[in-house]
Amino acid sequence: MKRRLKETRHICTIEETRISQAEDRALARHMKFLHALQKLRLASDRHPSTEKHLKSSYQIVKENERLLRSYPPYIVHPFSLLRMYSDVIVFIAMNLHLMLLPFAFSFLAFEPHPIRHMVEYVDLFLCLILAAEFALTFCTGFVVFETNEIVLEPRKIFLNRLHPFRLAYDFFLFLPYILLLEVFDELILEAGAETCLGFVTFLYLANIARFRDSNRYFSVIPRSLQIPESKTRIVQVIMNTLYVLHWTTCLGYIIPVLLQANPSSSSVDEEELELLEVMRTYMQYRKVSALLETIDNPFVRLRLSDFESNTSATYRYFRSMMVTLRVGMAVSEKKDIEQHFVYRWIMMLVMFLGWLWFHYIPVVLWRFFDSPEMATDQYDKFMANLNAFAYNKHLSASLQSKLRNNFATRFRTRYFDEEMIMGLFPQNLRSSIRMETCRHLVASVDLFKNLPYFILTDIVNCLRLEIYLQDDVIISAGSFGDSMYFLAMGTVAVYAMSGKELGHLTDGAYFGEISLIKRNQQRTANVIALEACEIYRLSHEDFQNVIKPHAYLLNRIRKQAEQRLSMMKKKKDKMYGKKLIEGFLQ
Repeated sequence: MKRRLKETRHICTIEETRISQAEDRALARHMKFLHALQKLRLASDRHPSTEKHLKSSYQIVKENERLLRSYPPYIVHPFSLLRMYSDVIVFIAMNLHLMLLPFAFSFLAFEPHPIRHMVEYVDLFLCLILAAEFALTFCTGFVVFETNEIVLEPRKIFLNRLHPFRLAYDFFLFLPYILLLEVFDELILEAGAETCLGFVTFLYLANIARFRDSNRYFSVIPRSLQIPESKTRIVQVIMNTLYVLHWTTCLGYIIPVLLQANPSSSSVDEEELELLEVMRTYMQYRKVSALLETIDNPFVRLRLSDFESNTSATYRYFRSMMVTLRVGMAVSEKKDIEQHFVYRWIMMLVMFLGWLWFHYIPVVLWRFFDSPEMATDQYDKFMANLNAFAYNKHLSASLQSKLRNNFATRFRTRYFDEEMIMGLFPQNLRSSIRMETCRHLVASVDLFKNLPYFILTDIVNCLRLEIYLQDDVIISAGSFGDSMYFLAMGTVAVYAMSGKELGHLTDGAYFGEISLIKRNQQRTANVIALEACEIYRLSHEDFQNVIKPHAYLLNRIRKQAEQRLSMMKKKKDKMYGKKLIEGFLQ
C-alpha cells in the first residue's frame, strides 16, 4: 500500500480497462473537474489510516463502490484526501487560533487600534476555518475502533456528533471571542474586573485541554510522512509543553492587570483605576514619564515602565514567560509574585502544576524510550536494526527499500512475534486461530468444497505466509508447479505466454490448484504482483500428506482436477481453432 500502482510500471492491456481509460480522457474539462472533486471524498490509499483498515486496492475499490452506491453525495469518507487535507489545515488553524487568542487579550488590549484590528481579522478567518470543519464533521464517516467498522450512514453520523457535551465542546472552539477585544478595556470598568477575570479564566479552562484535539489532527502529518511513532510522541510532548506554557504566561500577565483595576474596592478614585487610566492616557497622549513621578504603586510603575521604554508586546510576552517558568519550577524570587492574595494563590497553583508537568515529562519520555511491550516501538526498533544491517552489508538503495517494504507489509507498523505468541497456546487454539484467519480462503476453492472440517483444518495448518512486492514474479510461465497460492490481500496480474494480459486477481482469489494433484504440471501463465501482496502457499507435499490417508477424497479431487483440465484444454483448442479459421479466411 505504501508504494502505489504507477501507470509507468503497469500499463493495463485489458480491453475493458483501456476503453474506460479512453472514455475518461475524452471527457469535457468541466466533467474532469467534477470527477476530481468526486475523488476527493472517496477513500484513498494516500490517507495514512487506509493502510490499517483497508489493506489492499481491492478493499479500497469495494469501499468506494459502497459509498457511491448506498449513500448521498455529500458524505465524505474518513480516509479520503479531503479529510487528510482538511486535518492538516485545521491543525494549523486551530493552533494559530489557540495561541493568538490569549496573547491578544493579555498583551494587545491596550495597543493601538490598527494592530488590534489586524489580529482580529486574522483570528476571525481562523474561526471561519474551524466552523467549516465543525460542519464537515457532520458529513464525514467515522470508525468504530472496537470493531473497525467504517460507518457512512448519515443518520448514524449525525447521532454520533449529537452528544451534548461533544457538541458544546466543539461549538465553543470557533466562537469569535476576539471581537470582545474591541471593548475589553471598557468592560473592565463597566462590567467589573471580576467579570473579566471570569471571562479570561473561562477561556483558559475551555481551551487548555484543546491540545488533545491538536494531537489528533497532528497525527495525520507524521503518519503521512512515515515518521516513527516514538519520535511523533516526543514532538507531541514538546508541543503540549509549549502550549500549556503559552497559556499560563498570558494568564499570568493579564490577571494582575485585572486585579489592580478592580472597581469594587473602597478607594475607587485613586488606586483601583490607576493602572487602566494611566494606560488610556498613554494611548491618547503618549506621556508616561510625567505620570510615573506621581504613582507610588510598584506594580503600576512596573507596567508603566513597559510603555515608557516603548517595549513591544513580544518583549513583554517573553518576560512574562520567564517569570512563569521561574514560578512553575519553584525558583521564583519574592518580587516576582504580586502581593494581591488572588494572584498569589494563582501563582501557587501554577507552581504546583508546573512541578507536576516538569516531573511528568521525564516519565513520559522514559516510557517512550523503554517500552518493549508496545508494538509500535518494537516495530521502530526492528526497522532501525534493519537499516543498520543494510548499511553494514553495503546493500544497494533499491534492495534496502525492498527489505523495508517487505517488513512494513508483513507487520503493518505493528511488530509481533507470531511464532512466540502461537507457541503459548495449545494445538487446538492454534488451529482455531488459523481457521478463523484463513478458512475463507480455503473454503472458496472448488476442489475443497464439501471436505470435512478436520481436513480443512489440516490444510489451513499447512499454509505458509509469503510477501510479494510490486513487480515481483509469483509464477513464471513454462515453469513446473509444486504449490497452490491463496491471495489474502493485494492485486496480481495474469499474463499469457505471449505477453497478453488476461486479467487481475484480487483479495480472496487462488491459483495453481492443479499442482496439488499433478506435480510438475507446466505453468501456462505468468502471475505478477501489482502491489504489495500477502499470499499463503500450500505445497504439493503438505497437501498430499493431509489427503493420502483418505483415499476416497483424493480420488474425488483427482476426478475434479481432470475434468477441469479437460475443460481448459477444450476451451484452448476451440480458441486455437477459431484463430486458424480466421487466418484461413483472411
